[in-house]
Amino acid sequence: MFRTAIPPLKRSAVVIKFGTDGWRAKMTDDFTGSNVELVTQALIKHLRSKGEIFGIAIGYDNRANSEVFARVAAEVVSGAGIKAFLTEHSVPSPVLSYAVKNRSLSAGIMITASHNPSDYNGFKIKEPFGGSAFPETTAGVEAVLSDKLEITPSSVNVTVFDPDPEYLAKLNELADIKTINDAALAVVVDPMHGSGAGYFEKLGVNVVEIRGKRDTTFGGINPEPLAVNLGTSISFMKKFGAEQSDRPAVCIVLDGDADRIAALDQTGAYINTHNIFSLLLLHLHQNRKLSGEVVKTFNLSNLIDTMCADYKVPLLVKPIGFKYIAKEMLEHKVLLGGEESGGMGILGFIPERDGILAGLMLLELMAKERKTLAQIVDGLMKKYGYYYYDRKDIHSNRGLAIVNGLKISPPQVFANRKVAKAETLDGLKLTFDNNGWILFRASGTEPLLRIYAEGRSQSEVDELLSTGVKLAA
Repeated sequence: MFRTAIPPLKRSAVVIKFGTDGWRAKMTDDFTGSNVELVTQALIKHLRSKGEIFGIAIGYDNRANSEVFARVAAEVVSGAGIKAFLTEHSVPSPVLSYAVKNRSLSAGIMITASHNPSDYNGFKIKEPFGGSAFPETTAGVEAVLSDKLEITPSSVNVTVFDPDPEYLAKLNELADIKTINDAALAVVVDPMHGSGAGYFEKLGVNVVEIRGKRDTTFGGINPEPLAVNLGTSISFMKKFGAEQSDRPAVCIVLDGDADRIAALDQTGAYINTHNIFSLLLLHLHQNRKLSGEVVKTFNLSNLIDTMCADYKVPLLVKPIGFKYIAKEMLEHKVLLGGEESGGMGILGFIPERDGILAGLMLLELMAKERKTLAQIVDGLMKKYGYYYYDRKDIHSNRGLAIVNGLKISPPQVFANRKVAKAETLDGLKLTFDNNGWILFRASGTEPLLRIYAEGRSQSEVDELLSTGVKLAA
């Protein structure tokens, strides 16, 4: 091993702030090798204040220079006299997280900016239980940040390892791969050029993979599983699905570090993350006969509330960020926890999002029902009522100021609809008499104002979002 040349420090460490899940910044600006050294040093200081450190695992995604930043972090850990376990290849975030828990390590460092633009990178901290860092952990790291590196980096205590075997064994334990393959489903996987490429094949699932090669520009789009970023896979699925007249087809879509999921139906129709949560809940409760609490974030569909009431399953609503769901999974028996961005945690695994595991559960559901996902979603809607959803992301540095202004004086009437309830659990959410709603929230990871809306028709959603965008202008 050798000492990696890194860019000089460009800015003081005081600019480094952890958001909803990790510290993320542009690689041409704040996310430099020197700053990665300083954040790693601060993590070590924080961990030492809590007791002995039993090793730290370091992984990375497919972004430009991610392997370089990971080596930089590993050498700071090693230089501090701590065992550093560096993955030998790029990995999904849940693979790194599982290694932390399975090997009883003190923490994990995942170099990834998840769904952010390709010129960003990020530093996610994983707790010993194998999930996202709690706010008190990131606050503790921020509190001891310094603009001076006090550790001499070294490769002496760096061990390069492959975390795949233990992760794959766990998922083979949780999912019924034989049933999936016996159903002869037509499965396409789109990892969006990210680090989830190849994992369904490694698990032994018969799939066709598209956009599986590493591309540090992600094909010119953000590696986020939104319909707007899936033109290539939608076109592929329309042709591929039309050729599968005798069997259900699906495309499982993973984000850049494979901890989030969306899907495309046989026709190329987008299956949004709200519907995926509902499908997973249906499968786990009805087909697998599992029990436990259901936890959703503030911006997920009210269809979930209706299903939980029918299933007589306890439902908890949390602020946005999987760390809040992870805490509940640690303290209680949680059947399913998830967020609007597509991160789903499932009973039996670590308290962490995993797009691959969620994808396997969707394939199990299709194998059991012998239907497409759209057909199963339509059955749910016919039973519980139709719910439509969309969101708008507005680039703005004023997002927080806009939301705070709305909180101070929330509208009583919005888009010609009387507001039945205004909630401020995370941002400002206005709910209407028909169970539709709109939510304004400043992103915790990017300079964005996010506007989410759910209605009982697509035209209602469009009207709510149009009014929301004008209000935020």
